[in-house]
Amino acid sequence: MKTRIILLIDDDCDDIAFFKEAFAEMDDRFTLICVDGGAKAIHMLNEMDSAPALIFLDAGMPMINGWECLKLLKAESRFTSYPIIMASTSQLSSGIEKARDLGALAYMIKPWDFKELVFMIKLICAGLDGALQQNLLDLELAMPNHFFVF
Repeated sequence: MKTRIILLIDDDCDDIAFFKEAFAEMDDRFTLICVDGGAKAIHMLNEMDSAPALIFLDAGMPMINGWECLKLLKAESRFTSYPIIMASTSQLSSGIEKARDLGALAYMIKPWDFKELVFMIKLICAGLDGALQQNLLDLELAMPNHFFVF
């Protein structure tokens, strides 16, 4: 069985470690690849032979931040269909609206609780087999203050 690539674009080493720990709880159908910046991520995506199954994109990064990276990805036809979930510690409605307006699939407020992160990732990844939108909506219902679907 071919593993599916999940790309995490985030510059925070603590968040990267948290995601790596959460993905260690997953089965081996998924491989997490971490990239520590928007420019590196765009370069890497241009070099990849196949699209990642999903991208988690941190909003607040230096240089090319998550918003600019999302804008660049959605402007290039090769990347427009890539499912991107913006991830941030911010709960501001302006960030949630910006993610929606720029074409993200959803906005996730990064949980501080490890079990919550594992729950979120498992439900999201389970949807990659064909029911992603429904699983995202289920997640929004389960965690209405932490997950927003567009």
